[in-house]
Amino acid sequence: MKFNFKKISGFTLLLLILFLNFFGTADLVEAADKSKTVIERSISAEARIPIFQRVEVLEKADIDYTFLMTNYNGSREIIVESGLKIEILSNTDWNLRLNNRNLNTQVLIRRADQNNSDWQNLNSTTAKFSGDRGVEKLTFDLKFILDPDSRAAVNNLELDLRHSINPIYIKFK
Repeated sequence: MKFNFKKISGFTLLLLILFLNFFGTADLVEAADKSKTVIERSISAEARIPIFQRVEVLEKADIDYTFLMTNYNGSREIIVESGLKIEILSNTDWNLRLNNRNLNTQVLIRRADQNNSDWQNLNSTTAKFSGDRGVEKLTFDLKFILDPDSRAAVNNLELDLRHSINPIYIKFK
């Protein structure tokens, strides 16, 4: 028996190629058969931005006896339309509280765009208003209820306004 090295090496090479081809494609077929795997990644970030709020009185009517008498129509109530203008700058929703420290007369306040039933007392309680973040210019109407028996009270009607602004906390998710 003659040993032909060329035939055996060619045959071995052919078997090796078939063997590698079969097992190499088997992995590919098996991998293609598996359902698609999705890689999911998530990132969670938290930023803490400090709250910034500023209240500025832009315009306040100079209210004295002469001013009130020029607006007087014969009743105990004197309404000063657009008597107070305030600008609020806030990076969060806010609650504004206003109070008049001059207790010589009763003063009521409302936003200029509200109706007559929305008057809030500035003397015995604190008037409360709220708004959204951003820059907001508010205009208020003032109503003075005069005591005709007290001339001293009528002579000292200056609006001694105190204010505080508080954030409305919202949680974002």
